[in-house]
Amino acid sequence: MITKYIKKTLFAGMVGCTFLATASCSDSYMEKLNTDETKASSIAPSAQLTTALLQTYGDFGLMDTYRSYITGFTQHFAGGWNVSNYAGSVHAQDDQMRLIWDQYYAVAIKNIVDAIANSEDMPNTNAALRIHRVYLMSVLTDTYGDIPCTEAGLGFVKGISNPKYDTQEEIYNFFFDELAACVDQLGTGTDNIGGDVTSLYGDPAAWRKYANALRLRFAMRISDVNPTKAQQEFEKALSANGGYIASEADDAYIIYTDSPFTLYDGSRDLDFRVNALGEILYGQDPTSPTFICSTFFNILKDNNDPRLYRICRHYINTNRSEIKPDREWNIDVTDEVRAYLDKVDTYTACVPGAAWWSDWVNAPANSEIPTLEKYVKMYPEAGFDQNNFNARMIRPFLSIDFEMPECPGTLINSAEVEFLLAEAKLKGWNVNGTVEEHFKAGIKASMAWMNNHYLQNKDKIADADIDAYINGLMNAGVLTTNAKEAINTQAYILHMMNPAEAWANLRRSDYPVLADRTKLAIRPDFTYDDANLSTPNRLRYPILENQYNSENYKAAIERMGGKDDWHKRLWWDTSDINVE
Repeated sequence: MITKYIKKTLFAGMVGCTFLATASCSDSYMEKLNTDETKASSIAPSAQLTTALLQTYGDFGLMDTYRSYITGFTQHFAGGWNVSNYAGSVHAQDDQMRLIWDQYYAVAIKNIVDAIANSEDMPNTNAALRIHRVYLMSVLTDTYGDIPCTEAGLGFVKGISNPKYDTQEEIYNFFFDELAACVDQLGTGTDNIGGDVTSLYGDPAAWRKYANALRLRFAMRISDVNPTKAQQEFEKALSANGGYIASEADDAYIIYTDSPFTLYDGSRDLDFRVNALGEILYGQDPTSPTFICSTFFNILKDNNDPRLYRICRHYINTNRSEIKPDREWNIDVTDEVRAYLDKVDTYTACVPGAAWWSDWVNAPANSEIPTLEKYVKMYPEAGFDQNNFNARMIRPFLSIDFEMPECPGTLINSAEVEFLLAEAKLKGWNVNGTVEEHFKAGIKASMAWMNNHYLQNKDKIADADIDAYINGLMNAGVLTTNAKEAINTQAYILHMMNPAEAWANLRRSDYPVLADRTKLAIRPDFTYDDANLSTPNRLRYPILENQYNSENYKAAIERMGGKDDWHKRLWWDTSDINVE
């Protein structure tokens, strides 16, 4: 049922985008002549909500920014060419950096703003549209800094073709006011929230909890730059009408379908039905899979985290399907490779900036990996042990469980809320419970999130293993040694498949401790054109902004000191991340 609904409403949204882009003729005859009677003359706000929601994680055309930069900046992933050439070498490339900006403004923001203007008689739908506008604007501002927000998308509605760049402080104030207003508005109408392709299923009460949970996130975001307002907003959200996300039943995420990957054609056609983040991490062909970064690998390994080999797998995958991840030809040899690595005591995770072929490791003999030996004999033409693919096999890949087309698009869940509550309590804010209680609850909810949405039944993490992991952390004194680090390291693990929030919370909290990029080796395979090799703090604005919105663009640049500096910290980011 959900698949049929998405197809129907997405088509309507595509029609709407086309309609919004056209201009009317003054001559009635020409207007009639140029009217395609097979297309709708108006677009339902519900269809526009569907398009905007699905684009969030479903637009392959913007995912290169995540793969090339953001997942590398967080040091979740390393080893692929894109993440090594851009994030790994601190190489700024407009075609890779501008995609989130270009795609969200051109499709989701334009549709949402139009739908908001045309849904004033639909209070619940109107509030849902405004909440998702806040969500998308938070991704944009936390990626680029000052951005067009309050005037964005108003070209058709109000004739504002050159929107001003609001400051981040203004934008966050807008977030708090807008979300509070939406919470009060939800439930005041009789309209159903049509077009809702999230786990909230059009329920105004569920959207209210979601909005209040976002208020908690954004309050914590500004807690270093404006601690007084942060505490006030956090505590107001805790006591706000309707409550907040407090259990996995309340988790907010976008629902995608188990359909073939569409790659760039899907983006051009506004076909956002599958999770394109998983799609791009799977890679367009067998030469471009995603590998786990040594930083992330060590965080899991050093704490005996039961998620380690749920997230990390070893594959023979040179003959895999390109339509979507398949278990037949992504041949899992994890147990055999682990046994071999234990025997030779070889370290194989890719360090930040290194490709899988860098820092060379010798491939095992085929006989050391019985499944490899078997498949080489059965399919000699497949080249399983050729072109160094047998050496690549011993690098830890991202498990295909996280790359499936139907994986959820995370908005905010109860695990994140528990970690926010833990840190708020640590700050002395008025929060029920203890730091330890919320910390433990967050870990359990994080494991449940992975069990429920990614892992196969045979791989789900048992309660006993979760308890043992938590007890190990507590016995190691992580909350006593550095509770802020412990809490935000767990948030970092949780946010692996939510790159925008992973990077934002990393810069806000400065944890976990990452590898110092300035001390890493220079790789001759990649482009190094920045004298400052520290991890950037933002992405640069699209170059064309200087041409199409020059006055407002230049004003934003002047506020940064006269240079579009990607090492400049954002307004809410008051200190550098911790590195070693």
